[in-house]
Amino acid sequence: MKDMDKALDALKVQIKKEIIDNYFAARCDLEEDHAALEREMADYRHDLTNLSPLFLAFYAALGQEAAIDRVMQILSLADRPYHEDFRQLPPRAREGLLKKYHRWAFTASGRRLNMVLDIYRELEARCRNLKEKYDKVETHLQLLNEDIEKFNNSFDFSLIAAQVEAMEGGGEPICGGLLCEEREELSTRMRFKHKKLTDKDLPPPPSLPPLEAVKRQIKAILQAFPS
Repeated sequence: MKDMDKALDALKVQIKKEIIDNYFAARCDLEEDHAALEREMADYRHDLTNLSPLFLAFYAALGQEAAIDRVMQILSLADRPYHEDFRQLPPRAREGLLKKYHRWAFTASGRRLNMVLDIYRELEARCRNLKEKYDKVETHLQLLNEDIEKFNNSFDFSLIAAQVEAMEGGGEPICGGLLCEEREELSTRMRFKHKKLTDKDLPPPPSLPPLEAVKRQIKAILQAFPS
């Protein structure tokens, strides 16, 4: 009988150890996934910030504020990304934004048009790439929260404590015992918090229509507001 008692005690210890090992292994996986999501978010925010010089160059190529206003209307960009930064730039700095863009055409108006279209083409491609990254982060966030929900349901401390108590024949699950308030506090601490993101945490990228959809309108605006 003593051998049986020893075997049962050893089994109880092994079960407790397995519960603890599984808990920390699952929590470690979630923490690593959370860190991976943070890296994806940082990469996205970095690329979003790098849109600034391109938008500033686009505004500089458009020239007049009236032209900028009209173009922003047809692009449905009411917030005008980085426009306030552009307004703070002196004329020489605005000109400097366009130095790397090759102006090709026989006329000044043609060179301006081609430069605007070239910048817009690059801007639209970068925004499209950012949208893909943004969607990837949102999908990762959803999957992470689903895993967190599974983790919290699988490792509910109150349930684990009740199971251990049952194994101990109704005794104290942890040496010294736990008061109800202490058990509730520990249960809260063991749970993994869901990850929530606001637009401030992860600003959506600007959404630009394809160049072919707005090319004619942009050309008309540049003709109406020559530089």
